[in-house]
Amino acid sequence: MSSLEEGTSPASGAGPVKTGRNSILYLVGALMQGLGMVLVQPFAIRMLNNDAQWQELYLSVSVIQIGVVLASAGLPLAITKAWFAPDGHAKARAISGFLCAVGLLLGLLAGLVCWFLMAGSGESLSFTIALVSMGLLASVLAGQAILRAQERPVVFVLLSIGSSVFAYLVGLLAMLLMGAKASNFMVGFGLAVLLTAAAAVLLTRPTSPFAVSGAAKEALKIGLPVLPHTGALMLMTQGAAFLLAAVAVRGVSGDWGKVQIFVLGTITLLGALNNAWVPAIMSVSGQQRVERMRSTMRTASIAGLGIVVVAAAGANVVTHIIAVGREDLIPVAQIMPLVAMGYLLYLNASTLLFADSMTWLLAIVTPVVLLIGVGVTYFPASQGNLVAVAVALVISFFLLGVGYFVVSWRRARGGWSLLVFAICSLAAAGYVLLLLMLPRDIITGLLTIVVVGVLLCLGFLAWRLKKRMARRIRSTP
Repeated sequence: MSSLEEGTSPASGAGPVKTGRNSILYLVGALMQGLGMVLVQPFAIRMLNNDAQWQELYLSVSVIQIGVVLASAGLPLAITKAWFAPDGHAKARAISGFLCAVGLLLGLLAGLVCWFLMAGSGESLSFTIALVSMGLLASVLAGQAILRAQERPVVFVLLSIGSSVFAYLVGLLAMLLMGAKASNFMVGFGLAVLLTAAAAVLLTRPTSPFAVSGAAKEALKIGLPVLPHTGALMLMTQGAAFLLAAVAVRGVSGDWGKVQIFVLGTITLLGALNNAWVPAIMSVSGQQRVERMRSTMRTASIAGLGIVVVAAAGANVVTHIIAVGREDLIPVAQIMPLVAMGYLLYLNASTLLFADSMTWLLAIVTPVVLLIGVGVTYFPASQGNLVAVAVALVISFFLLGVGYFVVSWRRARGGWSLLVFAICSLAAAGYVLLLLMLPRDIITGLLTIVVVGVLLCLGFLAWRLKKRMARRIRSTP
């Protein structure tokens, strides 16, 4: 049995977490998770064949993605943190039980209110199911927090797939069987989420919030200050769709939704990798934390650049597939992945605040950045200028990362690898600028993918050769 399973604190002498292997597993899971929406979206758009129905479906899914993070209020990180404390397993399971219960209660209440307020509206069923699904997904997040601490990435990834790829496919199947309506998609989606939530509870066995003295109080102490942060963060991620729906001409919000996968996919990939980075940072303190932070930031910066390179390279071809005839959306899709650079800085900086129980700072920084972001985005959104909206979103996320760096850099002095981060950020911006100058036809898109693929393969081979030569030098007497 490992030290983590015995309940000892890793900071007191446990070995390093297997970040390399786990990162690969989390990344593969995130790729499959993102691929689900990419595969389903073209079929859903064609089956619905109606902009109003597509926008209803898109906004319903957005409600879920915003609501579940809002309902969880940072508690998944609190669960992971509690797990690493001496004899913290029981408390972690109790906080998990608190999140499951509160999430479900909020989802049911929100769904009930929505049903009565929108009675008679054609959209009532879709949004009601979305809100109930939001509550169920809190149980999935609670279970994944324990699985992350236990270093069980395979099961973690299976739950991710169940609540995303599987749910999207079941929603598509429901439309095939019951008719091409957004509400039918949400019926299938909600059923899949229910099954995944039940699996999460059975696999991780959360307990009553009152099973451990002080667990519910600690959950509230951590969760309440984080609530404004989580709401603001999700509005930064997906609020552009609602802003466009409110201030732009009808249909522009749906156009943004057709390519928003390039924002959501980027954030999903980095969030997946962060599941390996969080235990690495939280499980140590002092100089060990600085060393882990330095290694993590180097890895995160290179990973962020890699995600931008791959995602922006594929933007041309993917946009031709998921938004047929809308070549004007290609530059929007190419710009969106740049949110990676600000987001990775935020992820690592905010983890330090959670590790030191300084979550009250999140309630200040993120809402302030959101307000600045809304101010930057409002004018281009009112004009329906999606390219400018994408640029404003990238600026907002970079400000988010810088803001969290400013308030947390003292907690890991010397561990930020700022030169690597700056080089990767400038390289990412220059690369996207180059892509924006290329023609938007699909042939150019395919050639871009081939060229980038060849260069990445050559770079990987060069890296492997360098490592092999380094091993030979070390082994030479």
